[in-house]
Amino acid sequence: MSKQAEVVLLDKSHYPRVKVCGSGLSPHALSILGRLDLIQQIAPLHTPIKAMNATAPGGSHFRVSTGRDAWVVPRVELDQRIAQTAVAFGATFHEQTKGLALLRDPQGQVRGLKTDRGDFEADLVVCADGSPSRFSDDTSPKRTIRTLMGWWRGASFPDGEAYMVWDRRLAGYYAWVFPEPDGVVNIGLTIPEHAPDAKRLKPLFQELLEEHFAEGLAGAEQSGKWMGHPAVISTTVGKIVEARAMWIGESARLVSPGTVEGISFALESGVTAASHIGRHLGLQRGFSPLAQRGYQAITGARMLPKFWAAEAFAAAMNSPTARRFGRGVIDSPVTPLVERGIKHLFGNAEGMI
Repeated sequence: MSKQAEVVLLDKSHYPRVKVCGSGLSPHALSILGRLDLIQQIAPLHTPIKAMNATAPGGSHFRVSTGRDAWVVPRVELDQRIAQTAVAFGATFHEQTKGLALLRDPQGQVRGLKTDRGDFEADLVVCADGSPSRFSDDTSPKRTIRTLMGWWRGASFPDGEAYMVWDRRLAGYYAWVFPEPDGVVNIGLTIPEHAPDAKRLKPLFQELLEEHFAEGLAGAEQSGKWMGHPAVISTTVGKIVEARAMWIGESARLVSPGTVEGISFALESGVTAASHIGRHLGLQRGFSPLAQRGYQAITGARMLPKFWAAEAFAAAMNSPTARRFGRGVIDSPVTPLVERGIKHLFGNAEGMI
């Protein structure tokens, strides 16, 4: 591949834009942003998370120090800085340009993207259109997790403290509180699409706010409307590459099955894709079959162990037997073992924070 390439970035939105996301950056996500020389840009925009206050489905409470800083950087700021950095390095950015379909030649090879503002010819299309991707034909097993969240100003939660509550109604998933800069907190829930209470999402969210977070929200003012978005999760890595197309981040279903966190996986898969493009893309023929298998294998090796561990954790949180055992463990002298497990899932590995 030539050392020089014309890069065109398309987005259906106008920047800066608000995105449905807890906006938490794990230590791993921060390390990738450091490799991309973005830390200095986002450092003034962050709020640190020093500790996680967790509530298990059985009602037990415990507090886990993150050990290393995790940050919250609102996506309205983070995404804007990433896009601006791409432009600074030579990319052409077209906002308010909605991708409609992959363009293919008579042989079925991708040759560009059809949008509502015309066709864009390309030697390679990298699909990063989120979840669910309109460009993916992946038929591997998947599940949908629903989310709903809002923002409040003037809440009285302690500085640097986050909260995760595994309420039984959330069927193995959780509600959260994350601090943002300027006295704002974001609060949301995650729940499997087919869980009984997913059919009453807004009343359920109101109940959780009143039951778990009322004290911290006393006197706070809601900022804007509640927003929701589906996340597609999987414990496999399906079709994420062909000769002239790649899928990264949520469009490739690279989302934690346990925490529904996608930022660190999107960053890591983007870096992996960029490296693979630089080494293996031939402009005359795209990726060879061997290069395609290599990208699948590398991505699977990096992602799947984290997915399996997170899936097991979510299953345990939704198991009555595990919950009964977990309550005894949390109240016992082996609590540090539980804390290390939580820290691995939600702090020093690719967890929600």
